[in-house]
Amino acid sequence: MTHLKSLPPMETMTDVREQVDRIDAEIIALMAQRFACMDAAARIKQDRNIVRDEVRKAAVLQNVKRLAEEARIPVPTVAAIWEMLVETSIGYELQKWDMIRK
Repeated sequence: MTHLKSLPPMETMTDVREQVDRIDAEIIALMAQRFACMDAAARIKQDRNIVRDEVRKAAVLQNVKRLAEEARIPVPTVAAIWEMLVETSIGYELQKWDMIRK
């Protein structure tokens, strides 16, 4: 698992909210990088029919479930979030694929 920065002591709700806001910003930055990967995939894949890859999707979801279990966070919830993320990514990649080739 990727080494994570330790959280500072949180004594007040202001402390907690500051950390949540910081973490949210980091998640958004990482999601932007993930979607940049979808831009690259749309450019690289020459056949629109291979944008949706159910074998790869299953592998991603299985990996995320394992990571969630290791992190001791709710596996079903994380799996549901990633299902939505992967499906959104596929839709995004299809749109990009079409835009590149118009």
